[in-house]
Amino acid sequence: MELIIFRLSGRFAHFLRAEASASALSYPIPPRTVILGILGAVLGLPKDEPQVALEPANVAIYGRLPKTHWHRAKLRKDPPALLPHFIRRTQKLDRNTVPEKPTLILQEWLFEPSYTVWVSIPEPHHTELKNRLNKRQWHFSPSLGLSEMIADIEYLGTNECMLLPKGTYDVQSVFQQGVGVLEMEKIFEKELVIHSLQMPRTVTADRVFSHSAYFVERDGRAVPAETDQAYKVDDKVVMYL
Repeated sequence: MELIIFRLSGRFAHFLRAEASASALSYPIPPRTVILGILGAVLGLPKDEPQVALEPANVAIYGRLPKTHWHRAKLRKDPPALLPHFIRRTQKLDRNTVPEKPTLILQEWLFEPSYTVWVSIPEPHHTELKNRLNKRQWHFSPSLGLSEMIADIEYLGTNECMLLPKGTYDVQSVFQQGVGVLEMEKIFEKELVIHSLQMPRTVTADRVFSHSAYFVERDGRAVPAETDQAYKVDDKVVMYL
């Protein structure tokens, strides 16, 4: 199976956590649903269609968890009062206009995020995606969570992947907790820092999300795990989200 490889980066990113309320927490990496949305922007698919049209997609990602900053953002609850339809020359300023009601919330922004992504999607989208990334052509501007946070996509080429037999491997990518068993002795020896994340994996046309639990290493280092769902890509071992 051929995988398209590209680097996804930007100045800022914000991937809103599903459980976030007033304080807008961010996932440290883009969930699978976000990556499919970015591919949809490149291909020109309508909103909410990529996560359905591009299934079944194989997606793998790795990268160092970026530094974060809490940004205070202003959201407006109510719009200002409407302007009158008719204005008289002698009209005076109305002192009883309805004031705006802004509220301030905290957003967790990621600084200079950078990830390597491997994807394989159904045809004819796969070939079109490869050509568009190679030529840096996309229908809509890809973003990193918020429309103001423009993403930069650097095409790195393609490579064939090979399913490995069951065994213990140093897995470079983020992987689901249910498909790999951590080798704790090796993890302690290497002093790895493992994060456990619960992130969206799929979404229906009616925007019903399903979630999965993942393991990710803080500094993007390979994690030793026993699994039968590891793939060899060039000199790396990856597992799909």
